[in-house]
Amino acid sequence: MKKCIFDAASNTALTGEEFLDLLAFNEKMAELGRISAGIIHEVNTPLSVIISSAQLVMREEGLTEATLEMVERIHLEAQRLSQMTRGILSFARRDDDSSGEVDVCQTMREVVSLLKYEIMKRSVLVAERYDDHVPLLPAGGNRLKQVFLNLVMNALQAMERGGRLTLSCVLNEDGGTGISIADTGPGIDRELLIRIFDPFFTTKKEGEGTGLGLFVSRNLVEALDGSITVHSAPGEGTAFVIVFPPPAD
Repeated sequence: MKKCIFDAASNTALTGEEFLDLLAFNEKMAELGRISAGIIHEVNTPLSVIISSAQLVMREEGLTEATLEMVERIHLEAQRLSQMTRGILSFARRDDDSSGEVDVCQTMREVVSLLKYEIMKRSVLVAERYDDHVPLLPAGGNRLKQVFLNLVMNALQAMERGGRLTLSCVLNEDGGTGISIADTGPGIDRELLIRIFDPFFTTKKEGEGTGLGLFVSRNLVEALDGSITVHSAPGEGTAFVIVFPPPAD
């Protein structure tokens, strides 16, 4: 008989082996974060030199139009890469859930920016809707960013190449927040859909996923008093909907 460990946050029982796998995965991700942070710090130094040098060259007189255009492109791309590395470093930092509030819509925009290369590589069209006056969420921004990264990356992988990704962050009638991440992928069978939030369950190819992304995402959302549901059917794409209650008075 397998010994199980109950995860109260997700109302899920894990076998001892699954629990050890989860611990090993968490440690691996923590170590990867530490290594990545060091690499990014090393990258940022030459990036700063490139940006500063490009700015100095652009001030020079007598540059040909072609040369100026090339230097401006170098400056723009170096700034874009610098912004991306800052975003990754911000995501890698440990959250403090008691440290203020997070702009839900802005967090989604930042995730789209981080995944811009993946979106372009897969030729996916992105449609975005962000309502004004969506309430701030009392949470650590990186945890919410992790949820959005998991869901958007899943959507991109489901569509492989082409398709439409629809993102929305709206103010609900009750004053709460509604978030939707929908794709035009192949959809999910009902038999698989009922297991979608189970730990270590995945329909992805080997090497593309651990089966923990949605499990972790649900835990993070529910820890913020929110709910997450999935709507899908074969041939109809998939939509994840997150709802957060109105802010407390």
